[in-house]
Amino acid sequence: MASAGFAAPFIVGGPVLNMVFQAAFEGNIPLLKSLVNMLDRGRGRPKEAIEALRVEDAGDIEGFTALHVAASGGRLEVCRYLVDELRVDVDCVDKRGRTPLLFLVMCSKDVAHFATAKYLLDHGANPDKASYDWFFPLHYAAGSVHGFFPGDSNMVELLLTKGAYVDPISPVGTPLHAAAAKGQDGAMKILLDHNADYNKKANGKTPLIAAIGARSRECMVLLIKAGADAMGAFTYMTETSDFSNLVSKEFMDCIREDVSANGAVPDDDEPASTKKIRERGFKKLGSYSFKEKDYIAAEASYSMAILFNPDDATLFSNRSLCWLLMGDGGKALADANQCRKLRPDWPKACYRQGTVLMSLKDYEGASERFLDGLKLDPMNAEIEDALREAMESMRTSGSTKAK
Repeated sequence: MASAGFAAPFIVGGPVLNMVFQAAFEGNIPLLKSLVNMLDRGRGRPKEAIEALRVEDAGDIEGFTALHVAASGGRLEVCRYLVDELRVDVDCVDKRGRTPLLFLVMCSKDVAHFATAKYLLDHGANPDKASYDWFFPLHYAAGSVHGFFPGDSNMVELLLTKGAYVDPISPVGTPLHAAAAKGQDGAMKILLDHNADYNKKANGKTPLIAAIGARSRECMVLLIKAGADAMGAFTYMTETSDFSNLVSKEFMDCIREDVSANGAVPDDDEPASTKKIRERGFKKLGSYSFKEKDYIAAEASYSMAILFNPDDATLFSNRSLCWLLMGDGGKALADANQCRKLRPDWPKACYRQGTVLMSLKDYEGASERFLDGLKLDPMNAEIEDALREAMESMRTSGSTKAK
């Protein structure tokens, strides 16, 4: 333990501290050695002298040592001098419990940082030593937790190779959660290759939910292909989130890929309440997508809702309109007919059939459907106008009913 005499003269911003840390950060070994000798005052205890020199009363960097500074700058030779020659503690911590390795990973942005991290790990740095707020080096490598630099796939691989635990829990979840939240698909792939738990929940959220929030198709695809619970993630989002976070072709593509790959039709043993939540969620998502004029996503959403409730005529009506607006009259008519079959006494079902037939230039068939609808709802001005237009089109075109 260094005596008070070593630490007392050095305060934040003091000239000696500034010179030592500047030399460490810049990699100026001759100057650093000269300063350490000056601090030692000929006592033969340079390790104690340099370890006693810490930042005080400086907020986020309070408790920093020269090794923290050298590591954060990726100064390999300085780290060698401090660890090999002076034998400073490779896992010394600042006031927030951060080791030089952890802070290096937070700041990692080039090959110099990677080489320095490898050196520290090879010389005893603990890859699983967390800060006092329970963030681990792997969290910072997988995805920038506090907005420093982007995640570093090479650093993720290095930490795991050196024995880091793949699923440590922090306030943001596991490293897989961190990668998903930042859209770091490269880091995510490495974590999954090392058997990271793709369905691990933290704060009620799985990594897939985090990826959905980040709108990262690459991360979503990786997780779903690994076996992540896509429908469970959707159910969570349905109950807790703004649907604007889900409206994207990318998300629906992932869900459909999951259904196609795993045959994820509703399970007969699944609670009716869960089925209802999912049906309602996809229906609401479809409506939101439709308002945004994203008819591809809307059609996909209504198709998923139909899986959970194939007896809802409104779903077929809505999907029919999507097909119509995307220019596929055949599919639009099939859905309109199914809608009418499910609810033969619903005027809107007749109207939907008539509208599709109009697009197919079957004016006679359209007139018949509109007339059926008007019989069911004689005061419906919209259907009345549509019937008038269909009959006029039939008269002017000489059209007959399509076969």
